[in-house]
Amino acid sequence: MKTTIKPNTNFSRVQFQIILFIWLLIFAIPLLAGDTSNGIAWSHITRIWIEYGFVFVVFLINHFLLFPQFLKGRRILYFVSVFCILVLLVLVSYFFGNTDAPPADAMQPMRPPGEGPLGPPPHGKGPREFIPPSGNLLIISILMIGFDAGLSFAGKWLQAEQNKIILEKENVENKMAFLQNQVSPHFFMNTLNNIHALVDIDTEEAKEAIIRLSNMMAYMLYESQTEKISIQKEINFIKSYVELMKLRFSEEVEIKLEIPEKLPEISVPPLLTISYIENAFKHGISYESPSFIHLAYTFTDKQLGFELKNSNHAKQNNSTNSGIGLQNAQKRLDLLFKNNYSLKMSSKTDKEFTIKLNIPL
Repeated sequence: MKTTIKPNTNFSRVQFQIILFIWLLIFAIPLLAGDTSNGIAWSHITRIWIEYGFVFVVFLINHFLLFPQFLKGRRILYFVSVFCILVLLVLVSYFFGNTDAPPADAMQPMRPPGEGPLGPPPHGKGPREFIPPSGNLLIISILMIGFDAGLSFAGKWLQAEQNKIILEKENVENKMAFLQNQVSPHFFMNTLNNIHALVDIDTEEAKEAIIRLSNMMAYMLYESQTEKISIQKEINFIKSYVELMKLRFSEEVEIKLEIPEKLPEISVPPLLTISYIENAFKHGISYESPSFIHLAYTFTDKQLGFELKNSNHAKQNNSTNSGIGLQNAQKRLDLLFKNNYSLKMSSKTDKEFTIKLNIPL
């Protein structure tokens, strides 16, 4: 099950209320600012509402269709689309205004009562308009699009800040869980026992195992506290983990680790794949049946690929804790990469479990 972060519901609600209030105010202005001394000119008010309806449609198109393209980086397409739809609005309002233009006196309910430029003109003659109605609609449309963009950016910023706080909290919790559970006391106890046995058999290999264990602990306690770490250090940690795990199992357990000879000079979040590897060693190996674990890392210009295949033993996978590590790992991926990564976990057969992970670089 994929975990997703919900948007900031409080701000989304406030954003909706602000937009609703602004549009209600816009549609109410013809009634509030018009001259009602001789009654309300409903035909003229309806006409204005229809014109504002065109602007509202433009607003909805921008909010739900065009602006998301801007957020995806398609800015040229966005501005061209906005320009085209504004031109279409001007043409529609122009032809709409010329097909059934009201008399000059009918325009006066839009002006508040009183003397001067805002009051009714003398002798029933309409004032000379500096901006045509289509120009007014264009200005209102641009203002509303800009207003909506400002609110949307504010919402994205708040969401990013919320995600940052959650991510920091989840990173701390995951690192603590990793230290307490993933590299459990059983792992260290078994590794030290194996090293102790190697002292009399192969002293040099025992020394190398101690160095690997020491490097692992230094990496987890100090270097993994940073937001990102070089891929070289992350891969060295994986190598040490796999080599130490090999000491626990006989040659009947097939363990393969495929890594490109030349690693790119990139940085990645630390401890990104170790949960999946630890889960494979914990639940993918049986002392009674043939077992295997195959790990492979690949790199392209824009992606890091990780593939894991391990033997599937049904009895061991019935453990109630078998999925907790995988769920926590996926939750961390959601926080780090949102929807920009792909993760597939499947059992092709009853005897093989596969994980394929691709993340952006």
